[in-house]
Amino acid sequence: MKNNIKLELKIWVIYFVTIILSVYAHELGHCIYVWLQGYKAIPTPAKSYIADNFPANLNQYFFLSGIAGSVLFVLAGFLFYYFVNNKFSSAILAAAIVAPGMYTIRFILSGRGHDGTEFQEAQGALGLHYSGHSLDWFFLLLFLSGTMIWFIKSKPNFKILGRLFIGTILTIIFFIALQSVNNKIFDPMFNS
Repeated sequence: MKNNIKLELKIWVIYFVTIILSVYAHELGHCIYVWLQGYKAIPTPAKSYIADNFPANLNQYFFLSGIAGSVLFVLAGFLFYYFVNNKFSSAILAAAIVAPGMYTIRFILSGRGHDGTEFQEAQGALGLHYSGHSLDWFFLLLFLSGTMIWFIKSKPNFKILGRLFIGTILTIIFFIALQSVNNKIFDPMFNS
């Protein structure tokens, strides 16, 4: 019994740490582009801070680079789940698709998957309609793909529904708390 509790706790820790890494991959994507343009940027676990006066004409690619970081992380999660078979694989896949899942929830509730104009600017960089929903639908597709990959490979039974529900609620709370705590810690440091 004690080993089951320790294993369960370890799975949840890996899950939540992987969520932090997935959000950080998004922020790091933004910063890598800024660095390549010769400007200063600081990635934090849930936000990137641009230290210099970054030119507005580069914003589309700045936003696209964060999307690229998220997509690469999700694809890495898919590959990890498919090729590595251990007791943590499902937790890592689930965490990898949290960002697309959160974007999907925002899209359903507010009509736009990301706050601000990040998706619109990234769509503009891709040559897509600025006010369209291409990236909203793309992240919905990523989320559903990850879910289907998990269902097909793991073949879960209905007993897991309660755990999935609790996990979903905890994930939403964690995701919101991560953003809030990150902003409370780092905004005073970097938004001066």
